[in-house]
Amino acid sequence: MKIKLHLLRQAHALKAHGSFSRAAAALNLSQPALSQGIKELEAQVGLQLFVRSRSGPELTDFGRVFMQHADELVSGAADLEREVALAKGLATGELSIGAGAYVMDTLLPDCAPAFAAAHPGVRLRILMDSPSVVARLVRTRALDLGVAEASVLEKDEDLDIVARLAPMAGYVVVRTGHPLTEKKQVTLTDVLDFPFAQVVMLPPRVLKPGSGAKPVPFPAIECPTLRLATDIVARSDAFTFATLGMVRTELARRQVVPLLHEPWMYNEWAIARLRKRTMSPAMTAFATELTRAHRQALREEDRLRDRWVRPVHVRHDPVKDERAIARRKASARGTRQSLVK
Repeated sequence: MKIKLHLLRQAHALKAHGSFSRAAAALNLSQPALSQGIKELEAQVGLQLFVRSRSGPELTDFGRVFMQHADELVSGAADLEREVALAKGLATGELSIGAGAYVMDTLLPDCAPAFAAAHPGVRLRILMDSPSVVARLVRTRALDLGVAEASVLEKDEDLDIVARLAPMAGYVVVRTGHPLTEKKQVTLTDVLDFPFAQVVMLPPRVLKPGSGAKPVPFPAIECPTLRLATDIVARSDAFTFATLGMVRTELARRQVVPLLHEPWMYNEWAIARLRKRTMSPAMTAFATELTRAHRQALREEDRLRDRWVRPVHVRHDPVKDERAIARRKASARGTRQSLVK
């Protein structure tokens, strides 16, 4: 029995993505072509590998055993192709990058064109997904590099951190004329009274600081892109989290304003690879380009902050205020007594 490698790759992608549409997109195939490929593979094997259900394709008992060996073959072939590409250097090859939504909007528009211009022979494939999915795809060798929330990638023992990027401040962003813009002092509790237009699932490190005020609500609107979330915020009383660079166009048009910033509101991204996997010249070049784009983005954030962020109002501590009032009253009584004498 001869099994074609490209069919094993299709089955490998279907297992990894759990969806014909996502697997087809990752392979740059149409869904009918992928479906036909899986049928051809099952015909060659003589047994069913996947069952179709409402929740998506699921492996049969035999399919699990078969894919254990198939995954090793696909990974081995990918490693062999990588070694050939390493020997050739940056002249040819393919580089697969996975990134979170915020990274995609902030760094990739600068980084990807610069890399493509410098290395036209390298085929660049970019996938956007949540940090946890990006980490999983790096583990399974579906991606060469992952760029996402550092606190998520660093917890994965199968990954090595290539670089940790400096934190970038984030803000609660609302429309111009939002009811909260009239308040002199805005707290997170105030903000959470309004709908949240969420782009990505907030990591635990972000959720913890806000839990003392009020439980973080289930997002009123789940958005696939920051662009959609920003459009919704500009036309409603919803809010979202973003860096200033992410909404620079809307700021310039005076459609939105940064409303609130707390010390724990920041993006901190890391670049990760599979543990002990050799960095190819393309991976090294892309990581270098990405860190350059990040430095540029930080400089732009400084410029935008000077232009758009209003001075932070002093926050009063009620306990300290009461003590101060008591001291002033005591001082006043003492002054009156001394005057009487």
